[in-house]
Amino acid sequence: MAHNPSRVAHELREHLASDKRKLGFFMGAGTSMAIGLPGIEKLTELVEEALPTDELKSNFAKIKEEITVTSKNVEVILNRIRLIRELLDDKEENAHNGITGLSIKNMDHEVCKAIHKAVDTSEVVNKDSHITFSKWLYSSYARRSNPVEIFTTNYDLMFEEAMEESSVPYFDGFIGTINPFFSPESVEADNAKNHQEIKPPSSWTRLWKLHGSVNWFLKPDATGSKKKVIRGCGSLDSTGKELMIFPSREKYLDSRKLPFITFQDRLRKFLSNGEVVLFITGYSFLDEHLNEIIFQALRSNSRLAVNALVFGEKEGDSFKLPEKIASLGMEYRNLSVYGPDKAVIGGILGEWEKSTSGPNVDSYWENDMLTLVDFKSFSQYLERFVGFGSKAFNLSSVVSNLTGGE
Repeated sequence: MAHNPSRVAHELREHLASDKRKLGFFMGAGTSMAIGLPGIEKLTELVEEALPTDELKSNFAKIKEEITVTSKNVEVILNRIRLIRELLDDKEENAHNGITGLSIKNMDHEVCKAIHKAVDTSEVVNKDSHITFSKWLYSSYARRSNPVEIFTTNYDLMFEEAMEESSVPYFDGFIGTINPFFSPESVEADNAKNHQEIKPPSSWTRLWKLHGSVNWFLKPDATGSKKKVIRGCGSLDSTGKELMIFPSREKYLDSRKLPFITFQDRLRKFLSNGEVVLFITGYSFLDEHLNEIIFQALRSNSRLAVNALVFGEKEGDSFKLPEKIASLGMEYRNLSVYGPDKAVIGGILGEWEKSTSGPNVDSYWENDMLTLVDFKSFSQYLERFVGFGSKAFNLSSVVSNLTGGE
C-alpha cells in the first residue's frame, strides 16, 4: 500500500489547527542539529577536546574506559563523574583509579564548561526555523483552550531565544527575577480551583526541558548545607556553580520535585488524559526512560494521536526510515510514523506515492521525499501550508548540514 503525501499534509494541518484538543511537541536533538548545533556523539568529542590539561584528558579517558554500556556519550560519562565525586566527597585524600576527590570535582566543572560552550546559540547564524515555529505559536496561542506544551531533550536555549524574539509568552517551571527558582507546584497545576493562585495563564506556551538546560545551575543556599536548582545566566566561572543537565545523580539525591522528575511526570500526565495530539520531531527513540512514558500512554489512552516525523538514516545518497522505528508504528496503531521514503499510518507500512501536486507542495515534498521529517521543513510547512508564506525549502542544504557536507 502507498501513502499519499498531500493527504497526509492536509491531515496534519487539521491536527495542528484544532483548538479543542491538547497539542504538544516533543523536540529531540535533531531540531538543534538542523541549525548546526552538535548531536550527542559530536558533543562528546568536543568536550573531550576542550579539556584544558593533559591530566583532565587522561582522567576523562580513564572514566570513559570504566563505562561498560555501548554508548559512552558525554551524558553517561558525566553521570559516572558525579557518582565518583559523590563517593570521594571532593576530598584530596580520597581517590579512585588514581583520580582524587579534588580532581574529579575539577573535571565535573570543566566538562560542564565545555558543554556550555559547545551548545552556545550565539554563534548560530540561521535561526529562522525556530523563529518561524515561534511565530506560528504566537499566531495561535490566544485562541486555544489549552496551552501548547513543548517537551525537549535539548540543553541549548534556542527555543527560549526564538520565543522571546517572537513575543511568545511562555512558562518553563521557574519563578523569580534575580535567581529564578523551580516551582513544581506551578508545573503540576491544572484546572482545579485550589491551584488558581499558582497556575500560569492558560494561554502561555509551556516549555519543559526534560534533560536540563545550560542555564540551570545547582546553587548552595546561604548556609551551604543544601543546594537548589535555579535558572541563571552567564558562565560557569564561579566556584560551586554546577550545571544541571541530564543525567545527574543530584536529581535523585535531593528531592523528587527537582525539574527532571517533575517534567517527566508532566509528560506522562499530558499524554494520559483526554484528547491529545503530540508531534515528535528530531527524536530517534533512543531514550528508554522517555520511550516508556510515550508507549505507556499509547497503550492506555485511546484518544492520544502521536505523529512522529523521523529524519531517517542515510543509505547511499538518500535517507530511509529505520526499520526499528517503523516497527513501533506497526505495534501502536495510534502512533503514525512519517519517514522521508515511507510511512506507517494506522499500523500499515507503505512507501510514498511518487507523484504529488497541489498548492505549497514544495513546503513538504521534494525529489520524491517527504521533507517534513526535518525541523527546518516542518517550520516552513507551518508558515506556508498552515498559514504564512516564505521562501521554498531546500532539502540539499539540510542533508549537507546533518552529514557534514558528505
